[in-house]
Amino acid sequence: MADHASSSTPNDPAPQQEAAPDAQPVTQPSAAPGARPAGPRLPTALIYDVAFLDHLPPPDFPEQPERLRFAMEMIDALIREGTIPAELVLRLAPRLATELELASVHDVSYIRRVARAVEKQADEDAMSGETGSRELAHEVYISAGSMRAALLAAGAPLVGLDAIAEGRARNAYALVRPPGHHARPHTGMGFCIFNNIAVAARYAQNRHGWRKVLIVDYDVHHGNGTEEMFYDDPDVVYFSTHQYPWYPGSGASGERGAGPGLGATINVPLPAGSGWSVYDPIFRQVLWPVADRFKPDVILLSAGFDAHWRDPLGEMRLTTPDFSDLTMEVIEMADRYCDGRLVVVQEGGYNLNAMAQCASTVLVALTGGDGIVDNLGQPPPMESRWNEEAIIQALYELHGLAGYRRKARQPWTRPGAAAPKASEPTERS
Repeated sequence: MADHASSSTPNDPAPQQEAAPDAQPVTQPSAAPGARPAGPRLPTALIYDVAFLDHLPPPDFPEQPERLRFAMEMIDALIREGTIPAELVLRLAPRLATELELASVHDVSYIRRVARAVEKQADEDAMSGETGSRELAHEVYISAGSMRAALLAAGAPLVGLDAIAEGRARNAYALVRPPGHHARPHTGMGFCIFNNIAVAARYAQNRHGWRKVLIVDYDVHHGNGTEEMFYDDPDVVYFSTHQYPWYPGSGASGERGAGPGLGATINVPLPAGSGWSVYDPIFRQVLWPVADRFKPDVILLSAGFDAHWRDPLGEMRLTTPDFSDLTMEVIEMADRYCDGRLVVVQEGGYNLNAMAQCASTVLVALTGGDGIVDNLGQPPPMESRWNEEAIIQALYELHGLAGYRRKARQPWTRPGAAAPKASEPTERS
């Protein structure tokens, strides 16, 4: 998320109101080396609850309940029509994260301050008979339903980790709100109350003994809170691609960790206008050698879709098929290094169509498919492009990487399925 007052995409003044032609189909990507042998496939755990919609910021705020409502409507439609096989989706309810679990990354005083603020708002609502909200921190608002929603959002990826550990699911998608990667130990920030993915990382270590955790974050905004929580921890590698300079202002490539954690933070700050030609080689030629060197026990993905070219809070040029391919790279890493253990946790994404289609496409990928749900198409062409080789070479030198190259996927023609008409969100005024 970003400062929504000043960061709309210049060539997309009305991101909710238009749709481009459908994407075209492409070939099946090759199987990952080291993937599980063919046989019955465990389902993907999908963790969602309508209580996520009870977190109610002011009506003009970008982070709204409709983001998840439309995404779930589209996912449900795809399951009903068979595009996503129902037997490959294990629907699970989230649980409330405990104070002890939150305290693994947050100050107890902050957790209790959130609870008091929510209680006060609920009391005011009861007296006035109206539903209100109040500012908790910079660009963080709470309503009477916010504490329960935030506790469930932090608890949802823990349910996914448990399902994987118990052999009930291959991987998991926690479709949650409020998002989390800006939340710091002592305060919320940037739409985020608790840091959902950080809580999950500590839980994976403490509950399941998966000591080495790789967090990949492709949200358009740098996950400053996640970085801060693990900055001196060598057992949690944080890898972030993000627009820079942009909100929240952190994420320079020189931020590499501290003390025993030096080198475990890998920031990839990218200029506005970056698209597939930049992200693809970074994932293939930078993230893969990072994962190969670290060999994680589990991978967590902060999935923010606000680097989509239609998103109003970013200035990047990724498409829905691009998010599919980036996610598939992470899935293949999990298959190679940690027996498929991967939990995707929802972060940003503020164009309702792009959010719903990206979420649906990510679920398709997690269930083993390669279809794309997209009617937004490609961004307008640029007159120039960034020198991705120079970016990669600088990252190689900074982080001591070398020699790991993977073939590119086919970027310009993709497998495609139009978004189900029954699920298309109505325009917002």
